[in-house]
Amino acid sequence: MTIHGYMMNEKGDTSVAEFKTHLTVSSFCSSAAATFLLAASLATPDEVLLFFIMGVVGGLLPDIDSDSSLPVRLLFTFIATVISFLIMFNQGADNSAAELFTIWLVSFFVVNFLFFSMFTRITVHRGIIHSVPASFVFWFSSTLILYHFFSFSMQTVWMAGFFVFGGFLIHLLLDELVSLDLFGNGPKRSSGTAFKFANPRDLKSTVAVYGLAALLFAATPDYTPFVRTYFSPDSFASLRVFPDKGWFTHLYRTYLSRWQTKPKGAPGKPAGDPSFHRMNTPLTR
Repeated sequence: MTIHGYMMNEKGDTSVAEFKTHLTVSSFCSSAAATFLLAASLATPDEVLLFFIMGVVGGLLPDIDSDSSLPVRLLFTFIATVISFLIMFNQGADNSAAELFTIWLVSFFVVNFLFFSMFTRITVHRGIIHSVPASFVFWFSSTLILYHFFSFSMQTVWMAGFFVFGGFLIHLLLDELVSLDLFGNGPKRSSGTAFKFANPRDLKSTVAVYGLAALLFAATPDYTPFVRTYFSPDSFASLRVFPDKGWFTHLYRTYLSRWQTKPKGAPGKPAGDPSFHRMNTPLTR
């Protein structure tokens, strides 16, 4: 059950932020970060939408190892749908519609049911998946998927993966802050289990996650364009956080100029339409 935006566990400990809280916070942070990139001319509108979606997904991923949560099931279904489409898109153009749909359906079944069942069996909630090294695994995985299945540039796929990484860390920090219970009775028993770098109770999974992160990083495309584009001293030189003069003056001038240049004539008829002139020309005897 939930109390004031937090999820109560079986022992009555409100130690985990609920799905709605994570969704709201990740959406807000992703929107703000993507907007700053747009204002700095470092992202196109299409890339802003991509970054936002990846940030929200990253903000929900740490709880993917919880098999008892309906929102987590929905998230896994969404991921399975996307992966199934990627598999279908990678097929040859000579396949029929029935063959493509069969490929999509089989892929969806395998990912959403078989893979999810195995994943939930070998993982423990708040285990190594809910950790900092796992955030790098999802970062590099997202970068690889976007690079090999979509026509995005290297800097774009790296930044999209970085949004997954950022949303993931925000989720961990939020859970950790909730477990501290700063305005309650002190730290909960779950304190320290959210934002962690290892799982002392399961060293094998810890080593496996670190090794997987290293292998995925070795397979990623060149990150130099990403660093050069977004982290050079001049990257945000054109960014204006606040307006120089009045607020929304550019927006007002844009719509005012459009209104002033609008053709004057009958509704639905341009000023140069011959029928408009015939209807509005005085009759002569």
